[in-house]
Amino acid sequence: MRFFRMFLSGLWLCAFAAHASMPDYQDFPATGPHLLLWVASERGRSEPELAAARQLAAQGMEVWSLDPANAYFLPQVPSSMDALPVPDLAVWLRAAQASGKRVAVVAVARAAVPVLRAAALLEPAQRQKLCVMLMHPNLYTTAEPLDEPAYLDLGDLSGLRVRVLQPRRSAATPWLPRLLDHLARHGASVSDAMLENLREAYWARETPTDFEIAESRRMGAMLLHQLDTWGCK
Repeated sequence: MRFFRMFLSGLWLCAFAAHASMPDYQDFPATGPHLLLWVASERGRSEPELAAARQLAAQGMEVWSLDPANAYFLPQVPSSMDALPVPDLAVWLRAAQASGKRVAVVAVARAAVPVLRAAALLEPAQRQKLCVMLMHPNLYTTAEPLDEPAYLDLGDLSGLRVRVLQPRRSAATPWLPRLLDHLARHGASVSDAMLENLREAYWARETPTDFEIAESRRMGAMLLHQLDTWGCK
């Protein structure tokens, strides 16, 4: 096992320009058969996300946590996610699958774009073994008030299982059916789950409600529940 972890670290170093020892990438080891790749949004990674990763590891699910904006020294804006080298992320996905564990991914906000494009670079058999959860994904080319958005090209997602976790109290909620159609047109097998009484990035808001604070503390349990009911755990 120690040799295998050294092997994966070597792959990571090649893919992410020697950033693996930095705080933007953390591994939360666990001995169970499941591995979750957690890709933070363009706003960076928050303490509740790290707390959830620790909770998941304590329950046997290993977590590899990536803060891509900081990993590549990029501004904390959505367009930074579009600048990420997608082949690097594809190497990361392949390294995770080489672990022999069942791999799932959770990507937040605009981080959904490079994650999906990286999945499109995988072989079809690799995509079929991958589950991707998107937390209030931003896949828009532009999004103007009162106008339905246009969506980015994501590549071939045939065989990829995608679930959208959508906070109910989001301005994007009315667009959810069109978003799911867009993913399906790229070949993904799609489903969704509505997160009631929550806003986007509810775990990192400056003025959260009491309910949002409580849900932030059980984010790990929520993700486990979604994976279990979805059949990806």
